[in-house]
Amino acid sequence: MKRKSSSEAVVSTQSTGKQGFPYTPNSFFVLKMKQTLDVGWYKLSFEWESRLVRGLEGIYLSTYNDSATGEERKLLASQMEPLAARKVMPCFDEPDFKANFSMEITSEDLYPLVLWNMPEKTEPVVSEPGWKTRVFEESVPMSTYLLAFIIADFECTTPRVTSTGVTVRTCGQRDAINEDKAGEYSAEATKIIIEAYEKFYDKNFPLKKIDSVAVPDFSAGAMENWGLILYRETALLYTPSKDTLKNKARVSTVVAHELAHQWFGNLVTMKWWNDLWLNEGFASYVEWIGTNASEPEWKYLDFQTSYDRSAAFNVDSYASSRPTSIPVEKPSDITAQFDSISYSKGSALLVQAKMFMDQGEEDTQFFETAIRNYIKKHSFQNTEQKDLYQQLNLTYASRTDVDPIDIVSVMNTWTLQMNFPLISVAQYDDQHLMLSQERFLISGGHVTNDLSSDYGYQWYVPIEYTISNGKKQFVWLKPHSTVLVPFNFSDESASIHLNRDNAGYYITDYSYDTWSRFTANIDQEEVYQTLSVPEKQGMLFDTFQLISLGKKPITTGLKLIQQMINHNESMYVPLREINNRLGGIQTRIRGDKDLAEKWRNNWKKWAEDIYKKHSEPFFRQDNPLPLPKDGEYDEYENPFQKRMLISFGAQIACSVEVQDCLDAAKDKFEIYKKNESSLLPDFKTTVLNSVISDANITAAKENWQFLWEKYLNSKQATEKEVIYYALGLIRDAETLKTFSSYCLDSTKVRPSDALYIMGRSIAQTALGAEVSWEFMKSNWKTMGERFSNALFAVDAYISGVLSNFATEEKLNEIEDFFSNQTETLGAGLAAYRSALQSINANIAWLER
Repeated sequence: MKRKSSSEAVVSTQSTGKQGFPYTPNSFFVLKMKQTLDVGWYKLSFEWESRLVRGLEGIYLSTYNDSATGEERKLLASQMEPLAARKVMPCFDEPDFKANFSMEITSEDLYPLVLWNMPEKTEPVVSEPGWKTRVFEESVPMSTYLLAFIIADFECTTPRVTSTGVTVRTCGQRDAINEDKAGEYSAEATKIIIEAYEKFYDKNFPLKKIDSVAVPDFSAGAMENWGLILYRETALLYTPSKDTLKNKARVSTVVAHELAHQWFGNLVTMKWWNDLWLNEGFASYVEWIGTNASEPEWKYLDFQTSYDRSAAFNVDSYASSRPTSIPVEKPSDITAQFDSISYSKGSALLVQAKMFMDQGEEDTQFFETAIRNYIKKHSFQNTEQKDLYQQLNLTYASRTDVDPIDIVSVMNTWTLQMNFPLISVAQYDDQHLMLSQERFLISGGHVTNDLSSDYGYQWYVPIEYTISNGKKQFVWLKPHSTVLVPFNFSDESASIHLNRDNAGYYITDYSYDTWSRFTANIDQEEVYQTLSVPEKQGMLFDTFQLISLGKKPITTGLKLIQQMINHNESMYVPLREINNRLGGIQTRIRGDKDLAEKWRNNWKKWAEDIYKKHSEPFFRQDNPLPLPKDGEYDEYENPFQKRMLISFGAQIACSVEVQDCLDAAKDKFEIYKKNESSLLPDFKTTVLNSVISDANITAAKENWQFLWEKYLNSKQATEKEVIYYALGLIRDAETLKTFSSYCLDSTKVRPSDALYIMGRSIAQTALGAEVSWEFMKSNWKTMGERFSNALFAVDAYISGVLSNFATEEKLNEIEDFFSNQTETLGAGLAAYRSALQSINANIAWLER
């Protein structure tokens, strides 16, 4: 590693006297000088060895079975973020220490694909028989966590070149690239999205190439290493004949997310990990723009707030949450930052920022202008969140048509305190409504992590609203104050609608009268149809959040669902939200079998209607019919969402045991066992889930064994994922225990999948959650040793197993188990605290 300087002095082992020691709490190695050094530039030289390990961080060794020969093949991959570069080489492993790196790699000819962040400088040179040395170009200034390496016997797609000369390839296992052509979609999407981002950022991509590589064992979904992005196979490879449209959407969004980082994160990098949200929140925001550029006919921006805002609220509603930016002092503080607050809340706050930056105008780009100026000013540098806020403030202050306000102060209230505001709407007098705010907090039982706030849990709230479907209006609700909005109460038809397009990061609590006016207004068909997709999803999600808070009775939410059904709602996102709310009730009452059965019968009627309207013509055929391809069916206004709805309708109908759907699924499975290609990818999840969750345990166990063998033999990552989710649905405890034990056997389940299987597959039913909890207790030490640094997977596991319990007995049992070993939770500590709050909220909900 070299940093440019006017003078250099060598600090060798002679000058240090070989005196040094590791400082474990911070993962430091401390060198002790024999004499005091003068201020100046020095060159520190090391010779070192670093062992290849079997974990999933640093430079690690992985294996896979060649699909053509069945032989085990090795590969070398890497994952440096956040703290693993120091495990590979001596370095100043902090984001602010950007450097120009030089690299040579010597490797065996058996592994012809050898990649680093930068292109090769010269042709490979034979260093000894069977080995070659490759010299790479010096890097641009970059942080250590972005270093990456791949050595493998992989193939790559034919290079594509962007309009500005960037070479793009997708690489992976030979069969996937050559026969299935599974890398073509992501390679083309990468090219399109880079070109779109160059326009969005008004800054060309600064490197000569981007290689995207699908790695069989990878801990995260992907990693944005500059010029060499590594992915899970399910996040990069897409085969139209084998994968669903949902798989395709995942590839597009993950690729768009990682490419967004190439500017916001790599080119301009956070100074320290307390501002990780600047990297991840922004990439989570921009990924929707990138996907929309790659697939404009999908209208994918309709999904944005339903994913990010809702996902953030699910965590940020509790006292176990945290501010978006918090002090980071030790390694465990860093890993705890990789959560929904950094990603989803960060994205939702940027949606809100665009709303107030562009207020009062359609199709304006004040927000984008500020971002472009920020990127240009800080390229190849490190920043703090205040640098972004100052640029937003400069742009906002240039407008003469908006109320002046200090954007730095605005943003600090959103990122330096946790949770979010509840906005109350009530009558003030005959001519005015009053808007006020308080902290939204679902708190059942004791609070374990209630951080005090310098801002008193008050916010600068940007509110966009309409009166009686009129023009959008905007007002700031400032901390410790109220706002009066003109409103004619004598007009019985008048209504107010806050948070248009669902862009604000708050929840609205209408008084009884204003809520009655609002629901009466949207009861009109012509008014309801003017609501955007995000608005429909948001009003339902927010209503059920208010129910969880105790502000509204559950009948309010059920009546709103009935209104949407009466309007024959037919868009995928709102219908999915209806199902999520009905399913959420089912999950909370699943401990009471009789009540759960009664509820499912009510849910079944709606699910059957959706199935018959959208799915039955495609699902209930003796010979499967092709699903509509994007754009081919003119009668579909939005073919992507309609196609999603076709598979969704079958999935929910079978899940609540609509008999016609179950019969069709069983018939399809019998054909599938003889001819795998007979089953359309879009229906595979529904069919496999149905036969494994069959109440006939004997038949289900037979089908389970068939699918388990298929899981072991499958070479396709997306197929393995569909299978392992289905396997967790069996209603047999012993089989689930066996499945859990397989997760600790790396010859059966890849380590990168193990926690997801235990947390999201096995724990998805009431029986599975009980089995998973007992397994967690019995094997906690083993799992801590193997998976403590697995970041997202640890969260998924702890949350999946614990969050849906709903009794005091179980809460006490969980707290007793972890009472003396919370330090063993590592990266999962925040997920554990959130799970406790969730259990408390479930208990309170059932009591109400």
